[in-house]
Amino acid sequence: MEEPRYDWERIEHSPEFQELVHKRRSFVVPATVFFLAYYMAFILLAGYAKDFMASSVYEGLTVGYCLALTQFVMVFALGIMYLRRADRDYDPLAANVVELAESESAQGARFEREQTATGTEVPR
Repeated sequence: MEEPRYDWERIEHSPEFQELVHKRRSFVVPATVFFLAYYMAFILLAGYAKDFMASSVYEGLTVGYCLALTQFVMVFALGIMYLRRADRDYDPLAANVVELAESESAQGARFEREQTATGTEVPR
C-alpha cells in the first residue's frame, strides 16, 4: 500500500496552517519572554539586592526562597495554560490542517505543480 504524498510547502502556506502558527506563536512568544524576564529579575535581585533577598518572611524563610519557589509555580501555571489553550484552540486547528491535507491527497490531486517561465515550481 502506497503512503500518501503531501506537498508540505502548500500545507505550510495554507490559511489553516498559518492560523495555527499565528495563534500558537501569539501565546508562546509572550509567555517565554515573561518567564525569561521573571527569571532574569530573580538572578539580578540575587546578585545586586542581597539585603532584600535575605530579609526574613517567616522563621528563616527569606524573600529569595519565596521568589525561587514561585518560579516552580509559574512554570506549572504556564504549562497548564498552554495545555488548556492547546486543547481548546490548537488541536482543532491542527486536526483541520491534517484533514485538509488528507482530503486533497485522497482526491488524487497529489498537489500537482506547474512550471513557471523561469523553471521554478509553484503550487496550483
